[in-house]
Amino acid sequence: MKRKERPDSRSCPLSIHCLRLLDELDMPTTPANAEGEPVTSSLHRDEFELLSRLRRHLPECQICSSLVAQARHERDHQRQLLRQFLEDAERRTPSTKELIMQAIRSSQTPAETEQELLATLNHADHGGQNHHRRPPFAVLSRLPELTAQHPTSARSSRRSPLLETLALVAVILVVLLSTGSLGYLLLRHTSSQAPASSSPAAISVKATYQSLAWKAIAIVDPFPDSTGRYPLYNYDPFSGQKRLLTSSCCDSTSAVDGIAHSGRDLLYHDTVGQTHLFRTLSHPEPLFSCSCSQSSAVWTTDDSHLLINAGSELFLVNLSGNSEPIYSSDLLQNSTLSFYYNDFLFFIHQETEEEVLYRLDLANGEIRSIASRPLTADQGISTARRRDAWLLNPTGSTIYYSAGSGPEATLYMVNSDGSNLHSLNRHGIPLGFAEDNHLLFLQEAHGAFEVRKLGATPQQDQLVVVNAAPGANSVVAGGLALAPYGWALLTEALYPDHSLRLWVTNLMTHAQKLLLSVPAAQVAYPGTPQLVGWDQLPVNDEATPTPSMSQIPGNISTDDWNGLLLVSGNQSGQLTVSNYNYASGQLLQLLSALPAQTEIDGISPDGSSLAYHIPSTSQTDYYVVDLRMTPPLIRFHYHVSGSGGNAIWLNAQTLLLNTPTALLQVNMQQLRPKPVMATLPDTRLTFYSAPYLYFVGRVGSNQQALFRLPLGGTFDQRQAITPPLQQVSTDFWLSPDGRTIYYTNYHSEAPGIYAVDSDGGNRHRLRPWGVPIGYAEDNSLMVMRYRQGRFEVVKLGLTPAQDQVLLQDAAPGARTLCTGRSVSATPVDAELICSNNVALAPYGHHLVVQAYYPDGHSTLLAYNLDNGQQLSAQTTETSKLVGYNRYPPA
Repeated sequence: MKRKERPDSRSCPLSIHCLRLLDELDMPTTPANAEGEPVTSSLHRDEFELLSRLRRHLPECQICSSLVAQARHERDHQRQLLRQFLEDAERRTPSTKELIMQAIRSSQTPAETEQELLATLNHADHGGQNHHRRPPFAVLSRLPELTAQHPTSARSSRRSPLLETLALVAVILVVLLSTGSLGYLLLRHTSSQAPASSSPAAISVKATYQSLAWKAIAIVDPFPDSTGRYPLYNYDPFSGQKRLLTSSCCDSTSAVDGIAHSGRDLLYHDTVGQTHLFRTLSHPEPLFSCSCSQSSAVWTTDDSHLLINAGSELFLVNLSGNSEPIYSSDLLQNSTLSFYYNDFLFFIHQETEEEVLYRLDLANGEIRSIASRPLTADQGISTARRRDAWLLNPTGSTIYYSAGSGPEATLYMVNSDGSNLHSLNRHGIPLGFAEDNHLLFLQEAHGAFEVRKLGATPQQDQLVVVNAAPGANSVVAGGLALAPYGWALLTEALYPDHSLRLWVTNLMTHAQKLLLSVPAAQVAYPGTPQLVGWDQLPVNDEATPTPSMSQIPGNISTDDWNGLLLVSGNQSGQLTVSNYNYASGQLLQLLSALPAQTEIDGISPDGSSLAYHIPSTSQTDYYVVDLRMTPPLIRFHYHVSGSGGNAIWLNAQTLLLNTPTALLQVNMQQLRPKPVMATLPDTRLTFYSAPYLYFVGRVGSNQQALFRLPLGGTFDQRQAITPPLQQVSTDFWLSPDGRTIYYTNYHSEAPGIYAVDSDGGNRHRLRPWGVPIGYAEDNSLMVMRYRQGRFEVVKLGLTPAQDQVLLQDAAPGARTLCTGRSVSATPVDAELICSNNVALAPYGHHLVVQAYYPDGHSTLLAYNLDNGQQLSAQTTETSKLVGYNRYPPA
C-alpha cells in the first residue's frame, strides 16, 4: 500500500516494553543463579529474555531511546516533587510530632496513647482554627491495636520492641495525616489502577501507556442459556478475542455491581429464591447474602472491601467474607449505591418524580443532598445502567450529570459537597473523562453523534469523534461505555430499520469498527447486550462477543480493510465514486455527478475519510467526506480563488492543502485552516515524513524529480532526492519506516525499480523489472511484473534469489492493466502496469486489479494473496482504484 494508506507515525513494537520494564532496565545487572536468573529480580522467567533483548535494542533505537528518556525525566521530576512535598510537610508539623513523642515517653497505657492520637488527628490546630480531619475510611480509621499489659509489668519493664515499632509507625502516620501527605501517597498508589471515574489527578507517562492495558470490556449476553441465566463475557473489541467470565451471572433479577478499581476483579450478585448472593470473580463462593427486596454494592477505593446496601442497612464486607453493619437509614431503602470516594458514599434515591443523588459521610453519618434530576423515559431502565449517569471527576471535586432524555439532555455540574450547582450550557450525554481529566460527552449535531471534550466555553470544546454511530437514528440508553483515560468508546445505536449496531471507536487513532449487527426482531426479543465496563481481565482467542447474535460484515480475515474506493466516469465525463466490497462483489455508490476535472487526493491513514478537490482556472474547492456515513457526510469544505494543487494527509486527522495562496494545514477536529508555508506552484505533494514534506516538481520541459524541504521552510531550502525522470506518471513510495523511497525508471540505460534513502543518498537499482504496488505485513516491498504473458505478484527478498511469487497470474488472458496508454512493440512493465488500476490492501493480504482484454472488455478481479484464491470478479470499468477503507458495503 502507499504511504498515505497506512498510519504514518513512526513506531517501534518494543517501545511499550521499554516503558513497562523501565525500572528493571535502570537496575544494575545482578549475578545469576544456577538457572540463569537474577537472584534479586521479581520478574517471571519469560521476561528475562525480553529484558536482555531490550538492553541490546535500546542504544540502537532512536524511538525507544527518546521515549525512555522522556519517561525517566517525568519519573525523576515527580520524585523530586514528592521529596519537596514531604520535607515541607515535616517543617509544618513540629508541634504535632513533639506531642506524639511526649505521649509515647509518658507512662500512659497503650489505650490512653491511642485515644490521644485519635484526638490529635481529629483536632489538629492549623492557624488557630480547629478543623475536623477524618482518617480515610476502611484504610486508616483502625490503627493497629496495641496488646494490653498488666499495670505492674508495664511500670517495671521497658517497652517491647514491637511496641516501639508500632509507636514509630504511629508517629509517621500522624505526621502524614496531619499534612494530607498520606492521602496524597495513597491516591498516587491507587489512582494508577483506577477506572475512568477515579483516574489520577496528575497525568504521567505511566498513566498514558497504562490506559492501553484497559483493552477489554465485560458484556452480558441478552440470550439466556438453558438454565435461564445470561452469560457474562470479557471481550477485546479490537482483536475479537473473548472469554466467558462466569455462567452464574446473571438472571432476570441479578446484576453486575461493578468492576474493581484495579480492573482485575468484578463484583456481581445473583438470586436464589429470595436471597441475594454477592460474589466476585476471584471469590466465586458468596461473600455476603441477604434476604432483602433490593440491594446494590460498590468497591472501596483500595478494592479491599465492599460496601453493600441490604434494604435500609449498610454493611462493610471484606474479601474474606467477614461483614459488619456500619450504618442504617430508611433513606437507603429503594436506593442504589453509585460510587465511593474518600469516606464519602454516594447513592441514588428514586423519588416520585425525580432521582436524587445523596452523599453519606461515613465518618460521622451525615447525609447531604447533592443534586436531583427529573425522571424521564430512558431513566426507567435498570438502575445498574443508570448509576453511571452520575460521574465523579478523577480528583473527587466535581460531579457531572444530565437532566433530560438522550443527547438532548442538558449537562450540569456540581461540587461533590453539593455547592456551585450550575448548567454547562451544553446538551448531551456525559461519557467519562479524558487522560487530562476533562469531561467527554456525546451530543447530536449535523445528523451525527459527536464526541466532544469539554472546554472552558462551548467555543473551546474540542471535537474528538465525528460520529460514534454512523447512520444511526439514536443511541441506546445505557449503551455507551468509555474506556479509562478516554482512549476508546463503545456505542450501541438503533437504525431506521429498527436494527441495532455496536460500534467501537479508538479515540487516539480514530479507527472505528462495527462489532455486531442485530436484526430488529432480535432487538425486540430478548434485548440488547449490556455493556458492564472496561477491565484488565484476560481474554482468550474466541471470535465474537456474543456467538448467538454477533455478525461482523465483510470480515474475511484478521485484516479488516475490506472496502475499496474506485472512480468511474460516464459518457458526459462526470465522475462517480463507489465503495467496493471485494469479498462479496457488492458495489455501493457514494458520490456522483462530480465534475470531470475532480482530482482524488486520498484516503486518511485510518481509512475513515476521503479527500478530493475540484480545480478550475478561477477557483478551487477542497472537500473531505466521512466514509463511515452512507451517503458520506461532508466533514470539511474550503473554497479558494485560483487554480490550486492537491492535498495530502499528514496523519489521520490532519490535511495539508496546496492552495494558490499558501500551504494550509487543517485539523479535522477543529476545521480551522492555518498557513504553514508559502504555496508550491506547479508541484504535486507526495507524502510527509517528519519533519520533511516531499513533492514532485518539474525539471525542464518534460522531466520531473522528487524534492523535499522542511515543513514550514522556504522553497530555496528544497533538496533533490532523485535525478530528473521522464514524466510518465512516476509514483514514489515511502517505506513504512520512513528510510527508503522506491520508484521506477524505464527511460535510462539501466531500467527497472530503484531505491534511494529518504535524504537522497545511496541510490541503486533493486531489480531490472517490475512496478511497486505496496508493502507486505513484514514491510517487504511488493511489486508486479509482466513475465511470459502473466502478471505476477512478487514479494521482494534481500536478494533476487529470495524473492517470493505470491500470485502467478493476476489477470489471466489480459492484455494490459492500463487504460488509455499506448503500448510499444516490446512493452516494458511500466507501460503494462498502471498504479491507477492496481490496488494492494494495507499489509498486503488482498489485491484488486482492473484487467483489460484484447476484445475490449474489462473485469475487476480480487484475490486473497495469503492463499492465492480469487475472491470475486466484477464486470465494471473504472478509471482509478483509489485505495482501501474499513467500511465496505455489507
